Formats: sequence, C-alpha cells, structure tokens
Amino acid sequence: MTEASFKIERQPPLAERVYAGIRAMIHSAAFQPGERLTEDSLAKRLAVSRTPVREALFKLESVGLIEQEDGKFIVPRLSLRDIHEIFELRRALEPLVIARIATDLTDADLAAFRHGLEVLQAAEGVEEATLANIAFRNLWMDRVSNGRIRQALARVDDQVVLVRRTTLNNPDARRVALECAHDLVEALALREPATASLAMEQFIDAALAFFEAAVSGKTAEAITAGEK
Repeated sequence: MTEASFKIERQPPLAERVYAGIRAMIHSAAFQPGERLTEDSLAKRLAVSRTPVREALFKLESVGLIEQEDGKFIVPRLSLRDIHEIFELRRALEPLVIARIATDLTDADLAAFRHGLEVLQAAEGVEEATLANIAFRNLWMDRVSNGRIRQALARVDDQVVLVRRTTLNNPDARRVALECAHDLVEALALREPATASLAMEQFIDAALAFFEAAVSGKTAEAITAGEK
C-alpha cells in the first residue's frame, strides 16, 4: 500500500459542524422570522454542549443570518429597505458572474443545469420547491472561479434565503421562479454572456417584485404585468 492509502480524513471542528447545521436549518426554514434561538434548545436538538452552539450563534450573527434583540438571538424580520439593499448587491454581482459562466460553460455544466431545471419542474409544494431552488442556485455559485466573489456571494446567499422563504410560499412566485430558471438555462445554452446576464437580471427582478408584493399586498397579475 502507498502512504496515501493510510491518509485519515479529519472532521471539521465541532463548532464548525454546529454552525453548518444551524445554518442549514435556517436555510430550510426550520425557524420563523422573529423566532428566538436559544443555546439550550439547539444544544439538545443537535446533541452537543452549549459551548459550540454559542460559538456558532455568534458566527451566524457576524454573517447577518441571525441578529440579537434585547440580548437574545433571533431570526431576522427583514424590512423592505433590507431587501432592497440585498437585491442591490445581487444585481451588482450575479449578472456579472453568470456572464462569465456562460463564456466558459462546458457540455457537462449545461447537462447539470438542465437536470437542476428538471428537479425544479418536479418539485411539489413549498418545501420541495425551496430545496430545489437552493440546489439550482448552488449549481452556478459552485462554478464561480473568483474566490473573493464567491465568498461575497455566499454572504449574500445567507440573506437571500430569508427572501426565498417569503416568496416561495406563493404558488405564483414558484411558477415565475421556474420560468426564470428555464430562461436562464436556455440563455446559458447559447453561451452568450450578454443574454445570460439579462436572464439573471430578470430572475432577480422577479424575486424582488414578489417580495414587494408580499409586503404591499399587490396581486400576482400586477406583478406579472410589470406594475409598480
């Protein structure tokens, strides 16, 4: 046997695993906006001590996925101003990176995107649609070659999940998200950066419109008609 055969894969430190676990729970809408996250309940749920939970909660706060209110950790309630700031970042970064992905797209990449679209089409209900949308988003995020941009997008993604939870409760929002994903895949298939960039802008704008509708009470017809 070679020396490499005896290599032992080390697990990440416990605090990192707890952080990843709580982050995944928030991404999957395990908690509601405004819900308090306590060290005791999370420690019992994850079968760990309170110390790594405490470390994870402070780290989650540092990336904006939770916040403190009166000294207690809670899932944020996003205001419309918060959302506009998040989407301003998305519009600055995501069309740029999807254009670069379109330029370098391989046949294997395109096959992966088409499969992701099929998973989206087959999704039934809020939970399946949410998981399918997360997986579809990860398809292109995993293909961002610039490490610093990828890190910035990961920070934005922690904010996007809070928007996704609100919008995908709406069947019309799920339908439009699927249509936008289809248009994005077709744009990538053309391997034309400008076309892919435009498709991503439309995807982002549609998500923002549905969140604004959830806040203002607009109808789906008003959104799809492009009314403000």
